Amino acid sequence: MNFPRREIVDAVKKEYPKGTRVALVSMDDPYRDIPEGTLGTVKSVDDTGTIHVAWDGYGELGIVYGEDSCRKLPICPKCGKAYNEPPALSRADNKTQICSECGTLEALEAAGASPETKAEILDAIKSV
Repeated sequence: MNFPRREIVDAVKKEYPKGTRVALVSMDDPYRDIPEGTLGTVKSVDDTGTIHVAWDGYGELGIVYGEDSCRKLPICPKCGKAYNEPPALSRADNKTQICSECGTLEALEAAGASPETKAEILDAIKSV
């Protein structure tokens, strides 16, 4: 088995620190069937570059460097949460990408919605 060079492992560890949210792109494991797009949380990266992930609803399994792949979820600069849906464009500067929930809140605030109305609309969107 060929292991990646130390520089590559260090780069993977830097890119995927513990707690990073990821989405599965592909995994070639005949014993575990985790669907593409499944979300998970990075637990650690070992010295072979394997990203150990706790998959939502599927237990823990590593992303083997050079064999499997995942993508890092973006973090909303407004609320600080990772998101998987297409981003919204912030009304504050018309260029910053934010999560759809923060985008909805910005739109409702611009429309003058009350806090109660904003909460009702967000709850309705989440239940769909």
